[in-house]
Amino acid sequence: MIYLDGSRFFFDIEGCFSNLCEKAREENKNSEGDKTAAELCGGFAKFFGTKPEFVRAGKDYKTLLKGIFGEEAKAVVPEFDISAENFSSAFGKEPLFVKKSPDMKIKAENLAAAASENGANFVFLSNPCCPTGLEIATAEIIKLCSVTEAKIVVDESFCVDESVSVLSAVSETENLIVLKKMRFGGEPVFAAGKNLPEFDCEISASDQAVGKVIFDKNSALKTAQRKLIDSRDSLYIRIKKLAIKFDSLERLYRAKGNCVFFRVKNAEERAKELFDMGISIYAKDGYFCVFAGEKDENEAVLKALGEILK
Repeated sequence: MIYLDGSRFFFDIEGCFSNLCEKAREENKNSEGDKTAAELCGGFAKFFGTKPEFVRAGKDYKTLLKGIFGEEAKAVVPEFDISAENFSSAFGKEPLFVKKSPDMKIKAENLAAAASENGANFVFLSNPCCPTGLEIATAEIIKLCSVTEAKIVVDESFCVDESVSVLSAVSETENLIVLKKMRFGGEPVFAAGKNLPEFDCEISASDQAVGKVIFDKNSALKTAQRKLIDSRDSLYIRIKKLAIKFDSLERLYRAKGNCVFFRVKNAEERAKELFDMGISIYAKDGYFCVFAGEKDENEAVLKALGEILK
């Protein structure tokens, strides 16, 4: 089975330093992990250029979001945003959805108004948006922070180009929190923001030790970022050619994240055809989202798309 549905990351970051990672796991397997993951947070801060005192970590979205917002969080989320699924898995309930325009855009004022009207304590969105792959301009996010008292949580876990990151704005924006999920050491999720509470990160000592190895040897992270951009760009160009060739691929959106998003006629039936062919993609409400993969994985999904779109 080929998984290009966002459930797996195509590049083995730990594998670049497998001996060091295996040693770190073995040496720390019986140790108690630091509840604040201070060294891990410090490594994240250094790599991404923010202050370590702003950074918190959790073993997953649930641990992180509950650690920051407690049990009774209420969020506003744009439609067609995977942040809704992360909110639901963390708090066991649906967020409040705000509609987007047909071109999958959304205005800061609409999100702020929805948060105010519904008493939400945070606005949760991914940027670039997953699954649409569309970027929200930094100015729009800063504007959103200025027109509401709610916390603005921007998940950059699907970002492939750090030039579009709003992480640098954290130090000067009181209600901005930036999240990033890292694909190693148990795949922890980090948050950067002002005045975040401390809580038990629940990250094991062995995973923290592996994370420290990777942040210290950050060439693997840089390689992963570069390969991800190359893979996504190649996938987008090839799918664009399919869009020209087949009317059943009704609309393609310009990819800015780590995936390619497009509207497909009879999407649910065609997604099942792909699955029966051994390829799993993210499909919802008439749209396909294909996450960037290894070269042979991309080739396989492109060949399969060419068959099912006829």
